[in-house]
Amino acid sequence: MPTQIVHDHWDQYLTFASDKPLFVSFDVDATEQDLSFQFPYCARVIVPVKQPNRNGGPTNPESERLYGMEDQLCEVLGQANVVCRLVGRLTHGGKREIVFQLANFDSFRPPVGWWMQQNRDYQIDVSEHDGWEFFNETIRPTTADWLWMRDRDVVNNLLKAGSNPDKPHDIDFTFCGPADGLKRAAAQLAKRGYTAGGKIDFASGSFTAVKRLPLDLETIHEETLANHELAGTFGITFDGWGAMVVE
Repeated sequence: MPTQIVHDHWDQYLTFASDKPLFVSFDVDATEQDLSFQFPYCARVIVPVKQPNRNGGPTNPESERLYGMEDQLCEVLGQANVVCRLVGRLTHGGKREIVFQLANFDSFRPPVGWWMQQNRDYQIDVSEHDGWEFFNETIRPTTADWLWMRDRDVVNNLLKAGSNPDKPHDIDFTFCGPADGLKRAAAQLAKRGYTAGGKIDFASGSFTAVKRLPLDLETIHEETLANHELAGTFGITFDGWGAMVVE
């Protein structure tokens, strides 16, 4: 039976490197588990994009070709029973990077070399590293990245439920923690145009503040980042946001 190279739980986010877009797809479980003993080495398979768009990524049909090449590579590694795991995919600056963590390079190199020969129209490079430093510094999401992904998911769910993005929404931002911290945070939120969401009872351990905003990811994410920082200042927790569907 082939070794499993690709695991099921993946997510993606957009960030920037040297002021250029960096599209990151990653194995979520690799961010939550310590796999360093099982996979102590890193290999980046770097494929140049022949006709990159303005964001540095491929367009069709090349995009489909690159995904097909990645699938082929993972299949070849699995059939060879190479102990490795696909942990990330980076697209930036006219390059596609397929990132693996692996047990050793000796078993990894031969099937990758064979695969490169099957795709000789691309000048593919492989960069080898010890440890998880590249994953931690380039792929692992920051707190801001996780917040952005959560905001994106809530916005998308509202849109799927029929919300009209052109209409304003009452966004409920929730905070949890000690009463004194909640009270001080509420005072600052009021200065930023927030109102209380229902009856105020700071002693309950939670407080909801409401702000009317367009259903726009970037606008809401700016508020999320500000509220996360505010919560840290007053020793409380920012617990995310929600909204009713507005048709």
